[in-house]
Amino acid sequence: MPESSRKTTVLAISCLSGGSGKSTTVLNLATMLSEKGKTLVVDFDPQGNLSQWLGWSDLSESATIAETILPDTDRIKITDIIKRPTNENRSGRLLLAPSDYSLSRAADAIAMEPGRERFLKRALKPVLGDYDFIVIDSPPSKGILTYNAILAADFLVIPTECTNKGVMGAVSTVVLVKELEELDFNVPKVLGIVPTRDQWAGANQTRMSKAAIAALKEVLPDIHIFSSVRQSTTVQHTNHVGWSLLEAGERTLAKAYIEVVYALMKAVNVHV
Repeated sequence: MPESSRKTTVLAISCLSGGSGKSTTVLNLATMLSEKGKTLVVDFDPQGNLSQWLGWSDLSESATIAETILPDTDRIKITDIIKRPTNENRSGRLLLAPSDYSLSRAADAIAMEPGRERFLKRALKPVLGDYDFIVIDSPPSKGILTYNAILAADFLVIPTECTNKGVMGAVSTVVLVKELEELDFNVPKVLGIVPTRDQWAGANQTRMSKAAIAALKEVLPDIHIFSSVRQSTTVQHTNHVGWSLLEAGERTLAKAYIEVVYALMKAVNVHV
């Protein structure tokens, strides 16, 4: 998109359950969206998995997203922390705002600050218009960092593993969005749920996976359920080299992510 007409779409990926495949979803969606337009990945999880997958395993000498949400005297501009992935040259279309454990300390530092739920939104404001898409990874638990990730976004995708715990995590995330809305926050539109770690035995889906997807459809009837992402060692391998499944030639495994990108393009009226 030409910069003069660029409007940034911000997408958050969140689920209040560990092991949901959030970072995997962010990696796949961001790399795919970077084929559509310039994309910034915001790693807003103190675990920093996404940053590591994109080649930044040691940030001890670098400023991170943590410094962009600090109180005034310590805060730095997000433009000062943005990095290129070191393990894949995507011609500058995909950039990273990295994270590490220091983000947890930053969360403590802002805990009593007014407006603390929207410090990430404030940090991103100067680069709105510089990117076509911003994709935010978030922690797997309820708290100030997750609130920030959700409230900075226009759209939300909820990945959740195909287990009872995963279903509860998805439901809790939807409830959180409604709670924030009831407090008069501007909340993102929930684009849908991506069931992950869908287990199959040969040609047969396991009972647990089948039951989890059925439960999602029953308890969240108003939310779109995308195709599931099958459990596969290929997903782990592509994560650790910082590739999307599509980049690795795994189009069938990537079906759910292709659907999400299509739905997002349709939601923002961009021709696919």
